[in-house]
Amino acid sequence: MLSALMCLGAGSPASAQQQVYKCWSRGSVVYTERPCSKRVLNADEAPVPVKPNPKEVDIGRIEQNRALARSMRPMAGESTEQFEKRRRRARLLATDRDECARIDTRMPVEEASMKNPDKAEVLKAEAALAASRKRFGQLGC
Repeated sequence: MLSALMCLGAGSPASAQQQVYKCWSRGSVVYTERPCSKRVLNADEAPVPVKPNPKEVDIGRIEQNRALARSMRPMAGESTEQFEKRRRRARLLATDRDECARIDTRMPVEEASMKNPDKAEVLKAEAALAASRKRFGQLGC
Protein backbone atom coordinates (compact mmCIF):
# COMPACT_ATOMS: atom_id res chain seq x y z
CA MET A 1 0.00 0.00 0.00
CA LEU A 2 2.84 2.29 0.84
CA SER A 3 4.38 1.75 -2.56
CA ALA A 4 1.06 2.64 -4.23
CA LEU A 5 0.96 5.93 -2.33
CA MET A 6 4.51 6.71 -3.33
CA CYS A 7 3.67 6.10 -6.99
CA LEU A 8 0.69 8.41 -6.74
CA GLY A 9 2.78 11.03 -4.94
CA ALA A 10 5.51 10.85 -7.53
CA GLY A 11 2.99 11.19 -10.37
CA SER A 12 1.25 14.30 -9.08
CA PRO A 13 4.16 16.77 -9.48
CA ALA A 14 4.51 15.72 -13.10
CA SER A 15 0.83 16.38 -13.78
CA ALA A 16 0.97 19.69 -11.91
CA GLN A 17 3.66 21.13 -14.22
CA GLN A 18 2.61 24.28 -16.02
CA GLN A 19 3.79 25.70 -19.27
CA VAL A 20 6.56 28.26 -18.93
CA TYR A 21 7.03 31.09 -21.45
CA LYS A 22 10.34 32.78 -22.07
CA CYS A 23 9.77 36.50 -22.63
CA TRP A 24 11.87 39.62 -23.04
CA SER A 25 11.16 42.49 -20.70
CA ARG A 26 13.27 45.68 -20.70
CA GLY A 27 16.23 43.93 -22.27
CA SER A 28 16.33 40.90 -19.97
CA VAL A 29 14.84 37.42 -20.09
CA VAL A 30 11.77 36.77 -17.90
CA TYR A 31 10.01 33.41 -17.44
CA THR A 32 6.24 33.61 -16.94
CA GLU A 33 3.22 31.33 -16.74
CA ARG A 34 1.32 33.40 -19.29
CA PRO A 35 2.21 34.11 -22.92
CA CYS A 36 4.33 37.20 -23.46
CA SER A 37 1.89 39.01 -25.70
CA LYS A 38 -1.87 38.89 -25.93
CA ARG A 39 -1.59 39.58 -29.63
CA VAL A 40 -1.63 36.39 -31.68
CA LEU A 41 -0.15 36.45 -35.13
CA ASN A 42 -1.39 34.10 -37.80
CA ALA A 43 1.27 33.84 -40.48
CA ASP A 44 -1.01 31.84 -42.78
CA GLU A 45 -3.06 34.93 -43.63
CA ALA A 46 -0.10 37.28 -44.15
CA PRO A 47 0.15 38.65 -47.69
CA VAL A 48 3.04 37.34 -49.70
CA PRO A 49 4.82 40.08 -51.65
CA VAL A 50 4.85 39.37 -55.35
CA LYS A 51 7.78 40.60 -57.38
CA PRO A 52 6.84 41.95 -60.80
CA ASN A 53 7.93 39.95 -63.78
CA PRO A 54 10.91 41.87 -65.25
CA LYS A 55 9.83 41.01 -68.79
CA GLU A 56 6.38 42.55 -68.22
CA VAL A 57 7.94 45.66 -66.71
CA ASP A 58 10.29 46.02 -69.66
CA ILE A 59 7.45 45.63 -72.19
CA GLY A 60 5.44 48.35 -70.44
CA ARG A 61 8.45 50.63 -70.32
CA ILE A 62 9.19 50.04 -74.01
CA GLU A 63 5.61 50.86 -75.00
CA GLN A 64 5.69 54.01 -72.88
CA ASN A 65 8.99 55.10 -74.45
CA ARG A 66 7.63 54.49 -77.96
CA ALA A 67 4.56 56.63 -77.27
CA LEU A 68 6.74 59.38 -75.86
CA ALA A 69 9.06 59.20 -78.87
CA ARG A 70 6.09 59.49 -81.24
CA SER A 71 4.95 62.60 -79.41
CA MET A 72 8.41 64.16 -79.77
CA ARG A 73 8.30 64.15 -83.58
CA PRO A 74 6.33 66.83 -85.41
CA MET A 75 3.45 65.52 -87.49
CA ALA A 76 2.86 66.54 -91.09
CA GLY A 77 1.02 69.86 -91.34
CA GLU A 78 1.39 70.58 -87.62
CA SER A 79 2.32 74.10 -86.57
CA THR A 80 5.06 74.77 -84.03
CA GLU A 81 2.46 75.82 -81.45
CA GLN A 82 0.45 72.62 -81.93
CA PHE A 83 3.60 70.51 -81.70
CA GLU A 84 4.70 72.20 -78.46
CA LYS A 85 1.24 71.72 -76.92
CA ARG A 86 1.19 68.02 -77.88
CA ARG A 87 4.74 67.53 -76.57
CA ARG A 88 3.89 69.20 -73.26
CA ARG A 89 0.76 67.13 -72.79
CA ALA A 90 2.47 63.85 -73.64
CA ARG A 91 4.11 63.93 -70.21
CA LEU A 92 0.79 64.40 -68.39
CA LEU A 93 -1.37 61.63 -66.98
CA ALA A 94 -4.17 60.45 -69.27
CA THR A 95 -6.84 61.94 -66.98
CA ASP A 96 -5.06 65.31 -66.99
CA ARG A 97 -4.72 65.21 -70.79
CA ASP A 98 -8.45 64.58 -71.08
CA GLU A 99 -9.22 67.45 -68.72
CA CYS A 100 -6.93 69.74 -70.76
CA ALA A 101 -8.85 68.79 -73.92
CA ARG A 102 -12.17 69.62 -72.19
CA ILE A 103 -10.79 72.96 -71.02
CA ASP A 104 -9.63 73.68 -74.59
CA THR A 105 -13.19 73.31 -75.86
CA ARG A 106 -14.77 75.10 -72.89
CA MET A 107 -12.62 78.27 -72.91
CA PRO A 108 -13.70 79.57 -76.37
CA VAL A 109 -17.35 79.13 -75.36
CA GLU A 110 -16.75 81.11 -72.16
CA GLU A 111 -14.92 83.82 -74.10
CA ALA A 112 -17.80 84.06 -76.57
CA SER A 113 -20.37 84.34 -73.77
CA MET A 114 -18.50 87.38 -72.41
CA LYS A 115 -19.85 89.33 -75.42
CA ASN A 116 -23.40 88.85 -74.15
CA PRO A 117 -25.29 92.12 -73.50
CA ASP A 118 -26.59 90.81 -70.15
CA LYS A 119 -24.19 91.89 -67.35
CA ALA A 120 -25.05 88.91 -65.13
CA GLU A 121 -24.12 86.48 -67.91
CA VAL A 122 -20.87 88.37 -68.52
CA LEU A 123 -19.93 88.15 -64.82
CA LYS A 124 -20.70 84.42 -64.80
CA ALA A 125 -18.62 83.93 -67.95
CA GLU A 126 -15.70 85.90 -66.47
CA ALA A 127 -15.74 83.77 -63.31
CA ALA A 128 -15.93 80.55 -65.31
CA LEU A 129 -13.15 81.68 -67.65
CA ALA A 130 -10.93 82.63 -64.71
CA ALA A 131 -11.51 79.20 -63.12
CA SER A 132 -10.75 77.45 -66.42
CA ARG A 133 -7.53 79.43 -66.91
CA LYS A 134 -6.45 78.70 -63.34
CA ARG A 135 -7.03 74.96 -63.77
CA PHE A 136 -5.32 75.10 -67.18
CA GLY A 137 -2.22 76.51 -65.48
CA GLN A 138 -2.36 74.06 -62.58
CA LEU A 139 -2.42 71.08 -64.94
CA GLY A 140 0.35 72.48 -67.11
CA CYS A 141 -1.71 72.18 -70.27
